[in-house]
Amino acid sequence: MYSPSTPSVPNKLPMNSTPPHARGSTFKNMDVDHLSLTWSENSALRQRTATALQGIGVLRHWQEGQVVLSRGQSISTALLLMKGRLRVSVTTPEGEEQLLRWMLPGEISGLSSVFAETTYPADLVSAGPSQVLHIERARLLDLISQDASVAVDLLRILGLRINQLFDTLADQGMHTLEQRVWATLERIAKFNSVQVADGVQLRVSQSDLAQAAMASRQRVNQQLQRFQDKGLIRLGYRNIVLLRPASHGA
Repeated sequence: MYSPSTPSVPNKLPMNSTPPHARGSTFKNMDVDHLSLTWSENSALRQRTATALQGIGVLRHWQEGQVVLSRGQSISTALLLMKGRLRVSVTTPEGEEQLLRWMLPGEISGLSSVFAETTYPADLVSAGPSQVLHIERARLLDLISQDASVAVDLLRILGLRINQLFDTLADQGMHTLEQRVWATLERIAKFNSVQVADGVQLRVSQSDLAQAAMASRQRVNQQLQRFQDKGLIRLGYRNIVLLRPASHGA
């Protein structure tokens, strides 16, 4: 597959922060099914932790477009996503939304804000019907004081979030739009893709991709067209397929 400026890397990447030399690695050397599975397994809580949290949390239902949390909002609860998907984004000083990531079932959010008693750093919006477990700070701290395995698991999640943040910053620091768009496609493929007959399908719209790549939709669309002309991707309705090497003659 395609890489704007960096060489290929071995196929099974660890779930910690990607090394600098691996940025923009080629998808033809990735086992994407394994990568996506590993990502979901590592970013989600262990079953024991999830079960313990369900015993102290309150389940709430959210509909498409409902704002679960707003950037700058004071919170006293951590949020464990049980079903559905949540959109995590921020708004730039120019008033444009920048998509950071999607929160998937089994993931927990708000830990840093709850532990440090600070405001929430992003906007959290329900992308379709979702079920979220709300866990009050006092009950969470009480659970942690009684169960060290829960505390260690939550520390693991916080460490992973830090690594994801640095990966995102590294992607955004790339100089060319070509590099930023390709790196963003790679990042999305890790946590929001499915295997299809001729490659890997990313469930993302061009508008969302443009926000994640910090560029206008028009410029990102033009870059995607160039990728498609080279046989690297196939554009569809609210999805993008990264083609297998055999599909584009690599």
